[in-house]
Amino acid sequence: MRTHILFNFLAAVVVLLLFTTCGKEDFNERTNYQILIGEYFEQNPEQFSTFVTVLERSGSLSFLKAYGTYTCFAPTNEAFEKFFTQENKQLADFTDEELRDLVKYHILASIIPSTDFVDGRLSELNNYGQYMTTRTYLENGRAVFKLNKYAVVRNVDNMMLNGVIHVMDDVIKPVELTIAQQLEADPSFSIFTRALKETTLFDTLNVRLTDEDFVYDDEGNLVNYPRWFTVMAVPNTAFEKSGITSYEQLKERYSDTGNPSNPLDSLYLHMAYHFLDSNMMYVSDFAATTTTAGYFTKAPLEVITIKNKGQDILVNEDEYLGFVEEGFAIDRDISDNTSNNGVFHIMEEDFFIKVRFPTAVYWDVTDQFEIKKIPGVYRKESVTLESGQLEDIQWEPESRTIKYKGAAGDYFGNVLGDRLEVYLRPEVVKSIQFRSPIIVKGTYKIWICTRNQYSSAGHRKPIFFVYMDDEKLPIIIDNWQTLNNTESDGELELRGYKRYAYHPSDSLEQNYTSRDRASRYVGQLAGTIELKATGRHWIKFVAISAYAGAELWLDQIQIIPAEMDQVWPKPNIEDGSLVYKEDLPEQGTFE
Repeated sequence: MRTHILFNFLAAVVVLLLFTTCGKEDFNERTNYQILIGEYFEQNPEQFSTFVTVLERSGSLSFLKAYGTYTCFAPTNEAFEKFFTQENKQLADFTDEELRDLVKYHILASIIPSTDFVDGRLSELNNYGQYMTTRTYLENGRAVFKLNKYAVVRNVDNMMLNGVIHVMDDVIKPVELTIAQQLEADPSFSIFTRALKETTLFDTLNVRLTDEDFVYDDEGNLVNYPRWFTVMAVPNTAFEKSGITSYEQLKERYSDTGNPSNPLDSLYLHMAYHFLDSNMMYVSDFAATTTTAGYFTKAPLEVITIKNKGQDILVNEDEYLGFVEEGFAIDRDISDNTSNNGVFHIMEEDFFIKVRFPTAVYWDVTDQFEIKKIPGVYRKESVTLESGQLEDIQWEPESRTIKYKGAAGDYFGNVLGDRLEVYLRPEVVKSIQFRSPIIVKGTYKIWICTRNQYSSAGHRKPIFFVYMDDEKLPIIIDNWQTLNNTESDGELELRGYKRYAYHPSDSLEQNYTSRDRASRYVGQLAGTIELKATGRHWIKFVAISAYAGAELWLDQIQIIPAEMDQVWPKPNIEDGSLVYKEDLPEQGTFE
């Protein structure tokens, strides 16, 4: 594992050096704020005359010559010649509708600079309704950007009056095949595909999305999300590691009824456990999760967990009472395979439905899909949020607003530098509730992690009740309380408090004792509760009192199995990763 991580680190360094040396001439930033994207293409026919013709025939040139915000991946004339040869067609052989789809695939309705290119998907859907993936490759001693693993980006960040142009050496083809069709076409997935067909799940994964599945509002935002899938596909080579070399052997091992098409059959459930329903997650989405995250699968009430470990992304690596159950790695290099109805990844080994034990959830409440979608805001800037903008956060009265605070300002104690700010008082926001990530059934202690403030003038911050699924927890949360830095972790826990996060500059003894105002970042115990079902749960705060103008500054909610250590591990405030006490230097007496 360590060798694998070191190799990836060294490779990343090499790529970075190449980008700053021999790759400079191909990745120049050009700016021209005086003309529009469409005009730029018309004024450079030696590069883009074919693309201009495609834009004209598809009826797309006019909006690229209007004001707006666009990203255009623009194929050169040479790129189109290569594409026509590959397709064994000429431009005249394409219908206007085919060209319209081609153009839609190359344009996004927002500005995506090259600094947002990651090994994973782009942050926005293209106008065709699909995500494109980006990845950096080392070829002939040079670093090369590629879209969808094959389309080379020649020149990036050509800024125009209405957006940005990235010049392409290849035309990007819209992905028309479903996940089922792509797997069926690849003989290396013959066992997995046969099992999908025998269980009838092939038909589920073979539903093609059309334009009618995508509904946009007047501002061009997607307002309904189609039924996408994320599949953890198992190639024949991975089955062989489990001693399975044919579908018949797979059926013999897993089918307990002899009828795999029966939804209660063990083989049916095994295959259904390999994909997420109505959810599309790329490698970059999994990699952005700093702690273990759970996802419901197509197998009823069954959950897989995803954990980052170094450079690896692991399915079902879990820890319970100090015992680690090793997970199953996703092959990152060949995953992120976009399909018409979702994305599939490739497993290095097969995995199976497992019995789950209660697992700690270190829940960053700012990790909201809708906030992430706001350009340039997430963990960078601040924004005011109105009722209805967030699916998983609700408050009353709905006429009030809350704030998301990014990393700007003094947030040295907030995990990942951001928080939510709420005027939680009976006269303003009476209550606010949050829908949790997936929590495995069990008995948990609930910790509310906030930035508190003591004021001798009596300017008290919010005091509130906490409810979980309408059950009131016994301990009132008081944001006026701060920590006494002379107390050990154990002494604080006895009183229902803890230092809930870790700063990398701290030694074990100095954790939050050496910095000014550090005592204000407080984890308070709300109580213990038994959750009788695995799933997502609502946690609600109901205001008791607060001084006018005093806000609740909420960072995390930590949900930790009652029998586990409540203090360690702690999330690292810089990257959100979990820090274990035993991994710190042996110094100090914080016991």
